[in-house]
Amino acid sequence: MPVTKGSGNPKWTRDESLLALDLLYRHGKPIDRHHTDVLELSNLLRAASIYPEAGRKDNFRNADGVALKMQNLLSAIDPNRGLSFSNTDTKVVAEFPSSRKIELAQLATAIRLALLAGFLIETDDEDLEFAEGRILTVRHRQRDRRLRTKLIEARRPSGLKCEVCSFGVTANAPRSTDSLFEGHHTIPLAAAEGERYTRLSDMSLLCACCHRFIHRLIADNKRWIGIAEASEARTKIHL
Repeated sequence: MPVTKGSGNPKWTRDESLLALDLLYRHGKPIDRHHTDVLELSNLLRAASIYPEAGRKDNFRNADGVALKMQNLLSAIDPNRGLSFSNTDTKVVAEFPSSRKIELAQLATAIRLALLAGFLIETDDEDLEFAEGRILTVRHRQRDRRLRTKLIEARRPSGLKCEVCSFGVTANAPRSTDSLFEGHHTIPLAAAEGERYTRLSDMSLLCACCHRFIHRLIADNKRWIGIAEASEARTKIHL
């Protein structure tokens, strides 16, 4: 049984727990602190910027902690083992039972790539988290913002129009109206993270309100929502 020294480290996030659960499924059982894969995940989490270093102890996400998390997750799967587990453990094993381990592996790969790229977590809109977890949710928004200017310039000659509600402005409208529109990636987060480049054809132009609306739909439904479904949902709202 792994041993962790002291307490006071930040709680495991959903993203971190997903990585540990993926590791558990890959091996079919908890593995000890000396295993290469445990050490690799420990090093990844310790180097990541999920939590500021000022709030960590020296043993933050060490190999003992990773091995113990796998034990906790197994206990969440089988409570009869008698070991403790957290609410987060309960939620991730309920959402990703072993029958969904292939989907989890894809998601875990996307999270790892984001962390290896030195991705920084933002703190705004914490309530809007997609089913894929906080890391990919925020990265999705950052990627959309980077491509927004290119998307608007590409659409400007024919006028700017929201693909959800059809609100639009003409091609000769003042450039200040650009602020009414935002870019939205149409590919599910985990799938998009595997792409090296994002094409403008993978982006939709939405008004700021509908962009916020579709993000809320995705967060509340815990699944990806396409443009057509968002448009249909919006027509059912009595404004």
